[in-house]
Amino acid sequence: MNASLKTAYCALLFFGLIVAMPARTEQTHHSAAPHSEHLPYAFSNFVWWSDGELRGLLKNRIPGLGDEITPYSPMERRLYDTLTALLKQKGIAAEIQINEPSKFELTAQRAPGAPPVAIVFGILSPPILIDKVIVSGAPETVAAVLDERFKPNEGRNYSGRLDWSFRSDAQDELESKGYLDSQIEIAHDSPRRSGDSYKVNLLVTVMSGPQYRVGTVTADGGPLLKGKDLSSYFAESPGDIAGHGPFGRLAGQLNALYWHYGYADVEINDHPVFDRPNAKVSYHLEVVPGPIYHLQSLTIHNLTPEQAQRVRELLGMEVGDVFDGMAINTLYHKLPSDDLLKAYEFSFSPAKDRAAAQVDLTLDFEKTGGKASVTVQ
Repeated sequence: MNASLKTAYCALLFFGLIVAMPARTEQTHHSAAPHSEHLPYAFSNFVWWSDGELRGLLKNRIPGLGDEITPYSPMERRLYDTLTALLKQKGIAAEIQINEPSKFELTAQRAPGAPPVAIVFGILSPPILIDKVIVSGAPETVAAVLDERFKPNEGRNYSGRLDWSFRSDAQDELESKGYLDSQIEIAHDSPRRSGDSYKVNLLVTVMSGPQYRVGTVTADGGPLLKGKDLSSYFAESPGDIAGHGPFGRLAGQLNALYWHYGYADVEINDHPVFDRPNAKVSYHLEVVPGPIYHLQSLTIHNLTPEQAQRVRELLGMEVGDVFDGMAINTLYHKLPSDDLLKAYEFSFSPAKDRAAAQVDLTLDFEKTGGKASVTVQ
């Protein structure tokens, strides 16, 4: 990871902005069980049945089966055996895998639209592959782009657990062209044998709705920019075809500004207001600054007293000062050119006391090439 990427990445982690995406690859074997509670179960590629049909068949054959099971339990094994028997009735000798969610998956924030964490049953063999991705109903301005975007998935393994990702990709493209009320349905057609595998076509059906244009655009920059005209930062103007919003990089720039001045809990909100009869959308951005934080303590590990003092100088922030969240980013940039510290990298653990609006900051240094991490409390 280069310095600029590391700076951006650490800043995002520090302020809790990284959203953990569900893994798109599936494991063949069980992972270590991180839990014992009941979890939902789901199916990735049993393409001969709908989800509802398959659950009905299983519940008819397994007395007491609900919608959740315990990981590594006898009930999980009964599901495995029953799924194997159902496939055998269709003349398919299948190898089924069971994917237990990891502790990370259980605690990470899900991406919008992603399926809930579950114990996932899938067919490992024979392979279930995507033959063609067929897009229908899309406006001409979007259809060719969607075709190109989805074509690389042809020939890959099919998993219904990824339907949300196809839907999200299509919606993203449609919204960028002003189709803000678009709806997308994802399905597959009947499976067919092809050599040693089965193939299905992925069917992407688009209901685009009207193409919106921008109405009014306003922004309130909050206490640090009170009364300032921010229109020069807008990415869209009244009358333009609406896209992902008119504020472009402004929200990120406002975040950085407020972090620098101690507003560690700042929120940047934009409020789209839809005029659906006239296919227009208006936007207003506002800053909710929250309290100003101060640095309560600074702890530096694994450096000599001389090096630690140099870090304090480069950080430019002493105990009692307004907490500058961007100072940590600046420190990353300064290390490579500093004779005392250029062989080091660091991870950091900022613990925020929200009631007192104070931060205890810990910097853990190690020689370059070691493993850095971030812990936010």
